[in-house]
Amino acid sequence: MQYQLITTQSQLNQFVSSISTAKILAIDTEFMRRRTLYPEVALIQVFDGTHLALIDPLCGIDFEPFWQLLNNDKMLKVLHSPSEDIEVFQKFAGFVPHPMFDTQFALQLLGEGNCVGFASMVKTLLNVKIDKSESRTNWLQRPLTEKQLDYAASDVYYLLPCFEKIIEQISERKLTEIVIQESQLIAVKRAFETPDEYVYQDIKNVWQLKPRDLAVLKELAAWRRSKAQKKNLALSFILKEHNMVEVAKRRPSSLNSLRNIPGIELSEVKRSGKEIIQCVERGKAIHESNCPEKLLRLIDYPDYKKAAKDISNTIKHVAESACIPADVFASKKQINQLLSWNWKKTSEERAVSLKPDLLQGWRYDYVKKSLSQWDV
Repeated sequence: MQYQLITTQSQLNQFVSSISTAKILAIDTEFMRRRTLYPEVALIQVFDGTHLALIDPLCGIDFEPFWQLLNNDKMLKVLHSPSEDIEVFQKFAGFVPHPMFDTQFALQLLGEGNCVGFASMVKTLLNVKIDKSESRTNWLQRPLTEKQLDYAASDVYYLLPCFEKIIEQISERKLTEIVIQESQLIAVKRAFETPDEYVYQDIKNVWQLKPRDLAVLKELAAWRRSKAQKKNLALSFILKEHNMVEVAKRRPSSLNSLRNIPGIELSEVKRSGKEIIQCVERGKAIHESNCPEKLLRLIDYPDYKKAAKDISNTIKHVAESACIPADVFASKKQINQLLSWNWKKTSEERAVSLKPDLLQGWRYDYVKKSLSQWDV
């Protein structure tokens, strides 16, 4: 396996020129996500079947020539389980390569099971065992070791021949467009940002809180995300989720009372204590009539079990007709998305929210008639 480590502009320009006529590119990224909200890109691997390069994004290179290549709609980009890679491109490049083919999802469509790992795929399809010992290495360190570079190169070196085996079956069953649409959906979902006023609804155990508590939590949740984005810190490093709920319940009026809340860490008070108290005061100042309504869990709705079962049975019938595994068509989570969309969201919330997976893309093409009663 031969590859090139690219650390200069001239090397990148030459590599881009050499792969500019390729129809298919295997792509992977290495990144770190320790305390940051956003992934820190550390390496981009590219292979066209002849030329394999590891591009170092920490060397001050202008990536514009490479981005133009990835924006070429006639060049298929192949990745394995690209959800986090998509986020890397969204933050580092400002766009997501298109069209994109996810070999993991393609295997799901072929009935090979959910979440097939890369090493497992390579072993099954190519009978090659990959050394995964470098998977949790520090990719931001420089210089990268030969072992790290070999590991990174193997991710795209073996991805391409796996794709070639998979695409034969996917093309035969006319499922290629579905694979591409699924990657597009992931990109849309990764890019979507819930409006500030609704962020609190995604907090765990939010259903336990009363309207006044929710008014405080609403302020805390919006503030926490904003600060995390400005500081590029993981949300939990601003204020842990379970601590947010406790603050909302107890509504402290001073730093001393904040410190006395079980679970609150002194570091949280030191970093953000005054801001947390300000959020509490804003939440307490909201008139009772303007406080958010108490939120219900889906299981609290009397018809939940019957509705979920009916939708599941409908999906199974549609999936069987389409020769697509039912659990790929719609997981329990995706069925719950649909129910939440109908039962828990107001028309105002729907207007600024992403539609459930079952009401968009390729899934919707199949179910829009059979699930028309849920299409609101």
